[in-house]
Amino acid sequence: MFYCTAPGLIMWLLDWGMRLYELRKKLDGKVIHLGNGWYSLVLGLPRHRLDGCACTSPLAHFYIHHAESSVRELHPFTTITHLASQNRLTPQTEDDLPVQFLFRKRGIASISGATPKKHAWISVLNFFSVKPKPTFQWTDKLASLADRAPSISEDVEKIALDRSSSTLLSGQSQTGKLDQAQPLSMVDIGLRLEGPYFTPADPSRYKTVICFVAGTGVSGAIAIAAAFIDMKRQQMARQKEDTLSSAKEVLSVPALCSSSKYSASSTWQRCLVFWSVRADDYVELPFFDDPSSSLELHVHRTGKDRPRLDIAEALASVCNEEPGGSTWCYLSGPNAFIAAGETACTAREGVDFYGARWDI
Repeated sequence: MFYCTAPGLIMWLLDWGMRLYELRKKLDGKVIHLGNGWYSLVLGLPRHRLDGCACTSPLAHFYIHHAESSVRELHPFTTITHLASQNRLTPQTEDDLPVQFLFRKRGIASISGATPKKHAWISVLNFFSVKPKPTFQWTDKLASLADRAPSISEDVEKIALDRSSSTLLSGQSQTGKLDQAQPLSMVDIGLRLEGPYFTPADPSRYKTVICFVAGTGVSGAIAIAAAFIDMKRQQMARQKEDTLSSAKEVLSVPALCSSSKYSASSTWQRCLVFWSVRADDYVELPFFDDPSSSLELHVHRTGKDRPRLDIAEALASVCNEEPGGSTWCYLSGPNAFIAAGETACTAREGVDFYGARWDI
């Protein structure tokens, strides 16, 4: 019996040992209020966490521990940073890679138990009684730190609306450092980070990649979009190099000899993001717009008297534009939204998909 259970027990101990080893060190980070209840969490990931990692999947998640929010809870987060390109863009002299997460404030969790109607004299006694404190969710506690921080701008309304700077929309600068759309407030915090854990996904094998996301499920789409933008930039750089090398060959090779020119190409030609978000919750996120790529963003605002995103219709319209091409769909959001997307993808031949669900 011991020989049967020993291997599993050893693997379990090794797994927990590695997790505790990663969580032992507190990392410096920042919580940034982007406006309308949206927040960005930025911190430095030790570069050695990616040593020996050959995975280039844009989808990766971490478990974050913040003692002030919860002593016991490790909160899962999908990073909006494409780690492979971030590792390449960050100078080798830097020991940490800037990684970024996106979340939204959800509000106060309801206190269990409904309050029944009471007589006037009972209400008076209830006024002097000790009332239970409302419980806040993990992300709300983290967001409250940025809410309590002093505003870093004198004109908050102007900052909240001004998000058109091209240097901020890319999410990254040329040096690999993360840039932010002018935030409302920002606070320094200490966090413990476990991960990364990669999701096996290779969008570059498909001609068209479509992201159907709802609410904060947009995080994975931002990482996929970052991978697409980085790929297009590398293609442009290689094409410039090929043009220069071809020009040199023309000058050095006799005219009777024809020079062969390598044209950088990739299967992945198109990336579309369909983001379904409540109109009251919408904020312009500075991560999608990039003039050097053909990334397409479609924001579908829902709410009162507004229709929901019809995934089947949107998928059909894209596939009909380029019939016969390989297509992969990324689905993220509430379970009902993912289920609707899976149904639409299954009904269409030749469409592969991945539904991002948290298995607890």
